[in-house]
Amino acid sequence: MKKIFLIIPGPKFNLDYAFKDRCEGMSRYCCGTVLTSGPSAKLVHFGRFEVICVRDSKHKSWRSTVKFLLLGLWHLVKAKYNKNPFELIVTYDPLKSGLIGLVLKKLLNTKLSVEVNGDYTDPVNYVEFDNLLYRKYKRFLFIHVERLVLNNSDGIKLLYDHQIDYFKPLNRNPVIQRFANYVNAKDFNNLGEAKEVLFVGFPLVVKGVDILVNAFKKATRENPAWKLKILGDYGDYPDFDKLQNLIASEDNIFHHPPVDPAEMPEHIGSCGIFVLPSRTEAMGRVLIEAMAAGKPRLGSKVGGIPTVIEDGIDGMLFKSEDVDDLASKLSTLMNDKSLRKRLSNNAKIRYKTEFQASHYFAKLERFYMAI
Repeated sequence: MKKIFLIIPGPKFNLDYAFKDRCEGMSRYCCGTVLTSGPSAKLVHFGRFEVICVRDSKHKSWRSTVKFLLLGLWHLVKAKYNKNPFELIVTYDPLKSGLIGLVLKKLLNTKLSVEVNGDYTDPVNYVEFDNLLYRKYKRFLFIHVERLVLNNSDGIKLLYDHQIDYFKPLNRNPVIQRFANYVNAKDFNNLGEAKEVLFVGFPLVVKGVDILVNAFKKATRENPAWKLKILGDYGDYPDFDKLQNLIASEDNIFHHPPVDPAEMPEHIGSCGIFVLPSRTEAMGRVLIEAMAAGKPRLGSKVGGIPTVIEDGIDGMLFKSEDVDDLASKLSTLMNDKSLRKRLSNNAKIRYKTEFQASHYFAKLERFYMAI
């Protein structure tokens, strides 16, 4: 079996949900180690993989970065010494984990595959930082780290075409393939239709929550029975006050605190319309979860969202940051039950034929073997 070492930063609060099915699926053609982080240190085994969870109580602290590098080096050196070396290092992104992977690749002459799970060149990703100079510095740093990592990778997994055009031409000729990420959606089903528009995610500006709230206010002038649920972890973000100001005195708009991933099927399964209004988005795993639940979906026409929503067929797209366009399409869906049903049915069919786990594992195997 091919042996791989995956670096997937956390925080991961539920290792079973995050890794069990994925590791067991990959165990059909490979084995290895997954390095991640969470609120407590753990070691678990799923299929032919061991999952090492580094304690990181402060979430993404520098300590976990150092631990990732040292643990990765220890496991790769030990495996090489025992004449059972890892053949591929896989990193979740071309930034922190990508840089760790690159160091390990250079030290041990191991192939490196990088997943690109965002558009880190987009200035929108840095708007949460109030200091303009720091915002520019962070974007500058991330772009240069990504360029360095991509130029030294043997494989690059994209979520949509043209995702790394900013960095082309690359210095070498890596294997580049594009397909959706693994989404554990087997427990998602249609649990009925409440008159509820659901959004899941954070932070506020990047995910376009302000756009959705303003559009929802317009759409419900003629549809007052509908409610908007905003589900996400805003407690540790400076834009929580902005969210409170946005929804102040609006009885039909409310914030729901974050839930364990295992509880998401209930929230998505019972909503009437699912919306992802992001200003930048590489794919939006929640869109696949909503697809699996057979829900009508509305998404902004940016990044990789059009790869998982075919406009007018299994969902609807609106022009990014266009409040009026989103409000109009929300109103259309609220007023047309037959349209919601048609989009829901088509979404469920598309999930089964294109996005089920078996399709992902087949594509991933071809990708790894090509590298």
